[in-house]
Amino acid sequence: MSSLINLRRLHIQAPSNDDKRADEQRIRDALDMEPLEVPLSVLRGLPLHQGREVPCVIGKKRNGFKVIDLLSDESYSVALDLGTTNLVASLHDNVTGRVVSQIKVENPQIRLGSDVMTRMHHAMEDRSAELVRDLLTGVNAAIKGLCADAGIDTGYVHALTAAGNTVMSHFFLGLDVSRIPVEPFVPIVRSPGFFRASDLELHINPEALVYVFSNAGSYVGGDIVAGILASGMYTSEDPCVLIDVGTNAEIVIGNRDWLLVGAGAAGPALEEGIAGIGKRAERGIIYDVLIEGGGMECRTFDNASPQGICGSGMISLIYEMYKAGIIGSDGILDPAYKGVDMLDGERFFSLSCSSEDGLVIRQTEIDNFLRSKAAMFTLLLVLLRSVGLQFSDIRKVYVAGALGNGIDAGKAAGIGMLPAWPAEAIIPIGNASLSGAQLMLSDGTLPELEEEIIDRITYKHMHDDPEFMKEFAGGIFIPHTSPELLRVDQ
Repeated sequence: MSSLINLRRLHIQAPSNDDKRADEQRIRDALDMEPLEVPLSVLRGLPLHQGREVPCVIGKKRNGFKVIDLLSDESYSVALDLGTTNLVASLHDNVTGRVVSQIKVENPQIRLGSDVMTRMHHAMEDRSAELVRDLLTGVNAAIKGLCADAGIDTGYVHALTAAGNTVMSHFFLGLDVSRIPVEPFVPIVRSPGFFRASDLELHINPEALVYVFSNAGSYVGGDIVAGILASGMYTSEDPCVLIDVGTNAEIVIGNRDWLLVGAGAAGPALEEGIAGIGKRAERGIIYDVLIEGGGMECRTFDNASPQGICGSGMISLIYEMYKAGIIGSDGILDPAYKGVDMLDGERFFSLSCSSEDGLVIRQTEIDNFLRSKAAMFTLLLVLLRSVGLQFSDIRKVYVAGALGNGIDAGKAAGIGMLPAWPAEAIIPIGNASLSGAQLMLSDGTLPELEEEIIDRITYKHMHDDPEFMKEFAGGIFIPHTSPELLRVDQ
């Protein structure tokens, strides 16, 4: 079996006076796969005495196999990204191997907080069941939407793989999160593994395999492990970097022999949570900006009228504003520049390419962005130093998430967010969490490989690291108070 779910047609011989094997034994003998689990619900559903060819859906677990369904010629699986903000899922046809549908729904937990720290705080105040229920509602809504789009019954979904940060994975499993944010920062489970869908109250086939990605600690979740898997950096002889910017920024450095992970609060200013004009990458959202001769050009997805700006667009905007002198190296808006004005005692800059309602970026939002870019660069710098590496030692930089969509490596280096790596070294990999979950569906050997990967991971705690704190202040300036740090000497 190569995939997590496979279909076989079993030739079941009718019993006779010379062959009095029980139906279960006939299934086992026909499959010749051990150890094999044949659930009671499957046995209840089918007497085989008449003898015939039977379609059979089989799942591969870590230590054996499971009969999930009999008499089903249709079979599908779901890959799920358990995002803090959004739940993103794709539906896969196990017969053809094709992705037949994809969906994104807002995580209903947002009503109790946009970040995991706020949600954990609520969970510790006896609202954990509420948060678990909200997440389950969102996941089942995503599954229902996928199946409705494909025109299939949810009962034909025979597997689901889920990747998310440690907190989201614990909510998904209904586990206590109260010990994750306090010393010694210990989660309930490291390697959740396989579950039965009915145990998690998922609205799919009750016997469906549900695989939840492992975490390597409180701050290194299954989404990072999925990203390592999706990037393929775990197979590289040379050291690589994986940058995943979401609510936080996680950076992985390593190769086939070792992996080092650090995390920091570098993400929010690249998303819709901090800047008022910040939006997810979609139609009408600015991904690149050019300011020249006093004019501004904004490039948007689908060439639609500008409605907001995504992470790569924000990087481009700050770079162009700095290059044009609209902001100085300290990020302060120049009041003499056309487009800079005051509102409620705060300076702001109007984007002249915006829609009729107008798009503006405020001084506090610029300040937040610069702190975020400083945290991201400093995290990368300190992690590399800790293993005796320089920027020039890195040949491949995988950028996950929306930040990778349209990022300009030169502009990112120009503001000091990334070192001056050549553009060809930057490899966007999209939603790495979802991609890793999809890979897990396609290869039944990956659960064992995932265990090997997390055993290679070392987590470096950065929140009170003295070198991080020392370097951070210089990174707030554009491009940096020590711009030589950004060089990549080959």
